Amino acid sequence: MLTLIAAAIGNTWVLPGENEFILWFQSLAGEGSFLYYLMNFISMLGEETILVGIVGLVYWGFDKRRGERIAYTMIAATVFNPLIKNIVCRTRPFDSGIGINNFRNVGGYSFPSGHSANSAATYIGTTYEYRDKKFKWMIALAVTLPLLVALSRTYLGAHYPSDVLCGLLLGVATVFLIQWLYRILPNEYWLYGGLLTIGLPGFFYCTTDDFFTAYGLLAGFTCGIIFERKITKFRNTNVWWRLILRVAVGGGIFLGLNELIKIVVGAIYPTYKDNVWFERIFRTLRYAVVTFIDIGVYPLLFAQTEKLWRKWGWIKTDAVRESAQENDEEQELSLENEQQND
Repeated sequence: MLTLIAAAIGNTWVLPGENEFILWFQSLAGEGSFLYYLMNFISMLGEETILVGIVGLVYWGFDKRRGERIAYTMIAATVFNPLIKNIVCRTRPFDSGIGINNFRNVGGYSFPSGHSANSAATYIGTTYEYRDKKFKWMIALAVTLPLLVALSRTYLGAHYPSDVLCGLLLGVATVFLIQWLYRILPNEYWLYGGLLTIGLPGFFYCTTDDFFTAYGLLAGFTCGIIFERKITKFRNTNVWWRLILRVAVGGGIFLGLNELIKIVVGAIYPTYKDNVWFERIFRTLRYAVVTFIDIGVYPLLFAQTEKLWRKWGWIKTDAVRESAQENDEEQELSLENEQQND
């Protein structure tokens, strides 16, 4: 009974100094100020579009196996977060009634911060995957960007400091947990199937949209990876204009197809949002379909466009490309051997 009440109205609890910190932070500059726009921009660095773009850049462009692991780490964080959030059911700071402003339109519960967890999982996960390259600038960004995203969420009134701190810890823990599981499990399918199983109880107690979005991403990702390995088998590229084109089209498919499906279903069933369970299942299936297409089906176009670029003389010869592909595979094998020896 207490769980049902918490899910309906939420739990309000604050650690000493949290409200005072947010009120002080927001008092520095209000809506319409430079700080206001800066914090909104930084907050976007922890949102779906930017994070999907980073994953896409690696997966469609540089190295699909590294991209696969980065994507799964990000998705795992997005699944873990609402599973916890819908148990704790902590209300947002701007709902406290003491004058904290809501500078960004958000709903659902507050603890832990999804933006903080997702940004930490993605940026730190990407840096971990490229640790063999020893890019110091990546390490700097991996530390700085999640902290800035966490800070922005408190200014915007979306989260308490304890929300963002625990979100960052969740993101970091997810990175090292997933990397460890990649090393010890027989193959990736055990890992993907395991998280699909762990997430199932969320359908019975989660009430926020982020869970159903995350589970759809996970289901579509898993099916897409299987499809890519069995059928698509696309090649990566280091050519800058092809990287940009692949990410732009892939991002457009992710966002555009999502909206198109909503429009079509909305035309057939205009009041579907009033049916809670239909809307939740529809959201899960929608994200599953869009992610599956982006991960597995969309890369089928790469081989066809490659023929066009070659015909127009825009890309290297087959021999050079084959050599580049072999080098990529050798680097991937070397990294996997290094992980097994860790």
